[in-house]
Amino acid sequence: MIKKENIISLPANFKLKYLFAFISLFTVLIAAYSNSFYGDWHFDDYANIVENKYIQINSFSPHEIKHLIYGVEHARPSRPLAFLSFALNYNFGGMDVFGFHAVNFIIHYLAAVFLFLFIYNTLKLPSLREKYSSVTYHGTYPGAYPVAMLATLFWALNPVWVTSVTYIVQRMASMAGLFYIMSMYLYLKTRTSERISHGVFLYILCAAAGLASFLTKENAVMLPVSILLFDLFLIQGVTRENIVKNIKILILPSILIIITAFIYVDFSKIMDGYRLRDFTMSERLLTEPRVILFYLSLLFYPTGSRLTFLYDTEVSRSLLHPWTTIPSILLILFIVGFAFYIARKRPLISFCIIFYFLNHIIEGSFFSLELIYEHRNYLPSMLLFVPCAEFLIYIIDHFRDKKIIRFAAVLIIAVMLLGESSITYNRNKTVSDDFLLWSDNIAKSPSLSRPHTNLGRIYYIRDEKEKALQEYEKAVVLNNFGSREALAIQEYNIGLYYFEKKQDDKAFDYFRKSSEIIPQFIQNYIQIAEIKIRHNQIKEAKQLIGEKLKQYPDSPELKEMYSSIQLKEGRINGN
Repeated sequence: MIKKENIISLPANFKLKYLFAFISLFTVLIAAYSNSFYGDWHFDDYANIVENKYIQINSFSPHEIKHLIYGVEHARPSRPLAFLSFALNYNFGGMDVFGFHAVNFIIHYLAAVFLFLFIYNTLKLPSLREKYSSVTYHGTYPGAYPVAMLATLFWALNPVWVTSVTYIVQRMASMAGLFYIMSMYLYLKTRTSERISHGVFLYILCAAAGLASFLTKENAVMLPVSILLFDLFLIQGVTRENIVKNIKILILPSILIIITAFIYVDFSKIMDGYRLRDFTMSERLLTEPRVILFYLSLLFYPTGSRLTFLYDTEVSRSLLHPWTTIPSILLILFIVGFAFYIARKRPLISFCIIFYFLNHIIEGSFFSLELIYEHRNYLPSMLLFVPCAEFLIYIIDHFRDKKIIRFAAVLIIAVMLLGESSITYNRNKTVSDDFLLWSDNIAKSPSLSRPHTNLGRIYYIRDEKEKALQEYEKAVVLNNFGSREALAIQEYNIGLYYFEKKQDDKAFDYFRKSSEIIPQFIQNYIQIAEIKIRHNQIKEAKQLIGEKLKQYPDSPELKEMYSSIQLKEGRINGN
């Protein structure tokens, strides 16, 4: 019988082990991320934080909280806990990046802590003590501790997470991952609790953590399925009777997923997102298997030369183009099928594999998202390194009488962890600096347009306008934006350059082309009106802004512009 542990008051013989784990994780992580706390704002940071006035609040009135809940778009709830965390950062420290980075680091550290607790306690379940006797030492099973520590270190130090930790806005991914694994750990403690009252209390905490995960990012919706499979594979055992019983229980998670989907997603507008993409829904579905396999290669071989911010991914236009499309689909089907096949004999390995693919379903499906981002692996890969750690600890134990082999295995583990730490530290140097980030991205993905767009923006801010224009023009020549929205923003940027140079005909043409691609991009109309005012066409400017105000009555920019035009019109009439 396993001795049950209270999550608040640990037994004396376990306290030092837990304390050592927590301190060790903090030490290695603070070393790897020590150069990230003053990193620049990047990319989506601007729309979601820097330029998002709804998180820049000094009080938490019902009106301001409502805007937080609905995020930037104001149509549906949009990751309210993530936006609330940004608002709290702003409330206590303004736009000082240190506070944002510190919170991101703490979230990642806590995610590692709860991952360790989950793996460690999972490995002590009765089913795994029997199935994994090969990693026991004299029947006392201390193998759980090194496996849990090693798996957690492999995951937490992985350089891929730089864009989930140092890239501030992707707190959304790391915070969702934290609450997700916290919920799974609390569920495990609920199932192994001996006292009913204690179990009920833990279950409430489990549900609260799960809800927090949902409210942080949409992909956490798969949590009920993960918990159900965890219970089936590692607590109940995979038998025909248990499978049938769990299929019936699956109805509840399915209902929760459907409800969450309708809260977050307007299904009537799913196809609208593809109108601005360079790929269709079917092409995205064909491409994602290749992307997910690329993620796997990146997670196990995360060298600095392979890591970048925006990846140049070839779209699968059909099953035969590129030729790797069909093999990728078949390979994933084989891996998942194999995982289910070994579920009875190797439930831990089976669950870790299925957990990875299961939690890629949302962002790897039919939603009109970008094809590839590193941070999407943060949650799915949490258990990916458990089988690797179990194998390495098995090698060390199996050859405990052969000191050379054992020493070699320990040395390999040390080199791997030091290598991960070093790459993470060096990657932070690049990601912390906006200029270095986009220069690095251009070097690694030279045919992408958006890195040139973003590098041009930096030159523009530095008042190096000619260099900015060169980057903008390179982006247009490459014409590989990934979305028409990015192209529209590029057209606007070039228009802004010519507007400041007072070459109004060129500027007008770029603003017009940008507005044709994205009619709701208000700033184009503001600039066109400015051109008309510059040429004393006050009535035309007023008519344009008035028409757009009818379309977008809640736009503060249009209201401000309309008031400015009325003021100018009044001065003219006064003359």
